[in-house]
Amino acid sequence: MHYFFERTDFLWQLGLYSLLFGIYYVTIIKESVRLEFWKGVLLAISLRLLLIPVLPVLSDDYFRFIFDGQLLLNGINPYLYLPEDSMNMIGGLEGDPYWQQLLEEMNSTPYFSVYPPLHQVFFGLAALGGEQLLINVIILRFVIIFFEVLTFYFLYRILKQDGQSIHALWLYAFNPLVILELSGNLHFEGIVLCGLLLSVWMWQKQQAWESSLAWIFAVGVKLSPLIIGPFWLKAWKSKVLYIFFGIGFLGFSLMFFPLLVGNGFEGFFDSLRLYQKSFEFNASFYYIIRNVWEAIVGYNPIVYLGPTLSIFTLIAILVFTYHWKMKNMQDLAEGMVWIYLIYLLLQPVVHPWYLIPAFGLSVLTQNRLLLVWTAMVFLSYSAYMEEDVREKPLLLILEYGTLFMFFYRMYLQRFAKKIFKYT
Repeated sequence: MHYFFERTDFLWQLGLYSLLFGIYYVTIIKESVRLEFWKGVLLAISLRLLLIPVLPVLSDDYFRFIFDGQLLLNGINPYLYLPEDSMNMIGGLEGDPYWQQLLEEMNSTPYFSVYPPLHQVFFGLAALGGEQLLINVIILRFVIIFFEVLTFYFLYRILKQDGQSIHALWLYAFNPLVILELSGNLHFEGIVLCGLLLSVWMWQKQQAWESSLAWIFAVGVKLSPLIIGPFWLKAWKSKVLYIFFGIGFLGFSLMFFPLLVGNGFEGFFDSLRLYQKSFEFNASFYYIIRNVWEAIVGYNPIVYLGPTLSIFTLIAILVFTYHWKMKNMQDLAEGMVWIYLIYLLLQPVVHPWYLIPAFGLSVLTQNRLLLVWTAMVFLSYSAYMEEDVREKPLLLILEYGTLFMFFYRMYLQRFAKKIFKYT
């Protein structure tokens, strides 16, 4: 896909993705191929290494990643200055093809960086490769693949400790969306998942401070794992709970302390608010509410609807957490999966890679809803068939219609029984 197609070649990409998912279904989901641990891991790594020498096609986020990393190497805080202003501060970059490409190709020139400080560390590592875009990309790929290997290991340990087959590991390792979005498009949700899995594994071993640090590591890469914060209140008991959140608070404070330098937190949170109030992509319930609202009042309510849905998401997560019964690791992992589903279904922006932390957790359970979604979410890339991003309503209906049909037929009854079972 990365070797042969442009971003606008959606039909060819969809055909190839469907073929790959078909092979994945026959060999992995249906278990027609059995793999020993190390053979499976080596094969999974090899598939990822095939993407090493190519630039991402389906996402342009990596331009901002590398740009921020170069700013750090030049001593400039990416939370204090907009991209164009930052280049002017460095000086002597007018007409420089490398810097001009980064600036022109990134999709976020009007706002400050929205990536947390720990995330920026990886950008800085990529920038150590100098002003050579492909070298920067290769460094990022090796970092992501390294954490993928750790993810395989943590999945293996959790499954073994829980007495499950390692087949669930292959559901993750060979999923086409996972390979495409992490090693291919250079997204960091795999590193987020790595931290979450380590946190779950440490919970299995009842090691509170290690579990807390792993969770906060995931938060340090992307803020989204904060949504499972209330769920940990159910997972830990008595004094251990205070240790978990005490360590978590300390780790969070240290990780986000760089935002206080020069009031960088203002630029960071301004950009987050802009993101929440300005962007929409591949949403479900948000689009339904937006369209009804627009029909009534005659304008797009995103400025109000985005923050309102965030509040509603928090309330829904708290209610869910209160009712969820947790007795073992599978209950813990499945509860996290449902929390992610609540979050994703109520967001105005759902890029395909957003699914990966929830999908990785779901393979520890019998919940296969995220597996279905990883098959269907590629349809959202149809929005890039033209130069201007235009989503295709019929394909959105197909994506979410399939998802909700699967939920209705396979999970609704069991979910209702579990969440409202008072014992």
